[in-house]
Amino acid sequence: MKYRRFGKTGLEVSEISFGTGDNAGLMMNAPDNERLRSFEKALELGINYFDTSPDYGKGRAETNLGIALKHFSSRAGRPLYVCTKVEILPDDFDDIAGKVVRSTEESLKRLQLDSIDVLMIHNAPRLSRNPEAAFWRPLTPDDMLGPALEGLKKVQAAGKARFTGFTCENSEPAAVKPLLSTGHFDAINCWYNIVNPTAGRPLPKGIVLGRDYDDYGEMITHAGKCDVGVAVIRPLAGGALTPQALESGELGRHQYAGGMYTRNPASFRPEAQRGRAFAFLHKPPRTLPVAGYRFALTHDAVSTVVGGFSDYAQLQETVSAADFPPLSEEELSQIDAVYSRNFDLT
Repeated sequence: MKYRRFGKTGLEVSEISFGTGDNAGLMMNAPDNERLRSFEKALELGINYFDTSPDYGKGRAETNLGIALKHFSSRAGRPLYVCTKVEILPDDFDDIAGKVVRSTEESLKRLQLDSIDVLMIHNAPRLSRNPEAAFWRPLTPDDMLGPALEGLKKVQAAGKARFTGFTCENSEPAAVKPLLSTGHFDAINCWYNIVNPTAGRPLPKGIVLGRDYDDYGEMITHAGKCDVGVAVIRPLAGGALTPQALESGELGRHQYAGGMYTRNPASFRPEAQRGRAFAFLHKPPRTLPVAGYRFALTHDAVSTVVGGFSDYAQLQETVSAADFPPLSEEELSQIDAVYSRNFDLT
């Protein structure tokens, strides 16, 4: 395992980190023995950064991560870092700062910790709240720099969080970039993968990403300039960059996988259709998922890639990305050609 500086936090975090989200489902849907042996193996392989949220499994991910930390953290031989989040729901908008404080206290109890290393706001920064949004109601820059930041500062002052940040899924660059430039935030989670690389590079003109695809406007590049740590999420486009999705599309989901794509398989179809255009990157022993992780790690601003593991075998496969070289110039040119062909979609 290699380690990278996590922006101005100064933390040295593993290039591959341990995600606990619904999409992969390991920390919510797998049996106890599968979760615990996967966590133990993660420590053995050198993973030292763990990403969770009270939203994942409505607290189950935090609870199960807390149990695993209690069982195995003393064996790590290195500091372990935990990132969790605060989800601002519609009923919380009259007291955003209070929600940050209350949510952090609840997370600490589930995680069995005294302090969080990185505390993030889970809502996407956008220019308007837009109550009709198909995702969590966004927070505006005024929300973020007002009551949300107030709550984060209160938690820090109480010694219950070291560093702060926010997630950027479904966010707008026009809202995110000014927030990064303020210097108030230490880290972000950001969607970045071969299917939608816009957080790190522009796509050729004329590409049609689709109604549910965001253009992230090179925001991780901007984060790097601001010395903000970047944790990449969705490196495999929700599972689209896997042999199972190549073969079976939306039906190729792991038995433990959850989230929106499992609840509504049709919503995964556009992702899987675009992912098929990159099948040429599957060159065993380097698998398509490993190629996906190597792509994300190529960007200089990326500190860590949050691995979404459904089981023990996927964990081992993912961490093996460290043993492979970066994608070749020829492969990167082939990827560019796929974008120019609009993902080979008719």
